Order: sequence, then structure tokens, then C-alpha cells
Amino acid sequence: MALTASAYRSAGQKTLKVHGCDNITREQLGILLLLTLGDGLYQTQIANILGKDRPNITRMIDVLETNGFIRREKDENNRRILKVYLTEKGKERANVAKPLKDRMNAAQYKGMTDDEIITLVTLLRRVRKNIEEEYDLNM
Repeated sequence: MALTASAYRSAGQKTLKVHGCDNITREQLGILLLLTLGDGLYQTQIANILGKDRPNITRMIDVLETNGFIRREKDENNRRILKVYLTEKGKERANVAKPLKDRMNAAQYKGMTDDEIITLVTLLRRVRKNIEEEYDLNM
């Protein structure tokens, strides 16, 4: 599985570089793409949806904000909580990245039937759950 993850990461970074997106990581692009589906998410929501820990998400959001891809605003109902929004620059980058992500997804499942994809995803979820339980992780 490590070889598969390594190949996926390498292919993703190569694809981003070819298309002029090499100043942003795949994980950061994941945040931008998520925000295209629902702008104004809490950092905790982003962490939960992407399966990342909150400090990691906070660091990525800090970088995205510094680079002008997102902005944070205080929630009207609870001023201690910040919501994350795409900027125009962030929307443009997400629009470039979306077809690249779709291409990567198509490539990884190439030649598989729908049943095989469902089986693969089910097994990977089981592996993740086993690791989380064994090491008392809450991801």
C-alpha cells in the first residue's frame, strides 16, 4: 500500500507542476476543492471531512490565507469560531485543479468495475478503522 500511496502522491505533484500549480500541495488543493462544494466551513468541519487533525488543517489554512487563496471570518453567532471562505484567487486555482483531480481519480480506477471499486473502498476503510482502533486514533 505504501508504494501505491507514493505513486499517487508523485503523480499528483507531477500533474500539479505541469499545470502551474506546483506552489500548492495536494492537501491544500483538497481544502480549496472542498470549499467549492460548500464555502464558509468551520476549520473543524474541514478537518473532519478530509480526515486530518485540526493542527494540520490550521497550518494548511494559514498557508492558503497567506497566499491569498482563502480568507477567515468570525462567525456571526460565535465570534470565537472562524469560518473559511474561498477568495477569487482560490476559486480560480480550484477551477484549474478540479479537472486534474478528476483525471487522477479516473486513472486510479482505470480498468476496474464498479463492484471492484466498491470492494476496494470497503477494504481500505476497514484497514483505516483497524489502525484507528489499534492506535486509539480519532481521525
